[in-house]
Amino acid sequence: MWTITCRRLKRDRRGISNIIVVALSLVIMLAIVSNVVLWNYEMNQLDWEKMRENVIITNVERETEPQFTFQNSGGLTVHLVSLWVINSTDHKQYDISVFINSAETKTYEDNILLPAGNYTVKVVTERGNTAVYSGS
Repeated sequence: MWTITCRRLKRDRRGISNIIVVALSLVIMLAIVSNVVLWNYEMNQLDWEKMRENVIITNVERETEPQFTFQNSGGLTVHLVSLWVINSTDHKQYDISVFINSAETKTYEDNILLPAGNYTVKVVTERGNTAVYSGS
């Protein structure tokens, strides 16, 4: 009985192409779905990290060189990449690279010109969060 069935399947090749098409379609669908799931997981991870990042500008001092005091109250290390000094007539952006560990306060000094009168200092992290300080 088995030998007759096996011979018949070897001679009859009409259904094999359909089986191959279905199998390849399943493989392609599995690849697409797994890539979408992995992409979604990566985006959720980035959003989670961005939400856990919390940096505050606690103080800006005008001494010989301006001092900026940053505090990281979040659970992740923060990388500050840009500092903005803004007043009513001028906006200046400075590239910085300051790493602040979790629950750490760090003072940053640089040749940054603070304008006379009211001003706003903004700092931007690598993940895109900002902190704002207004002074005069």
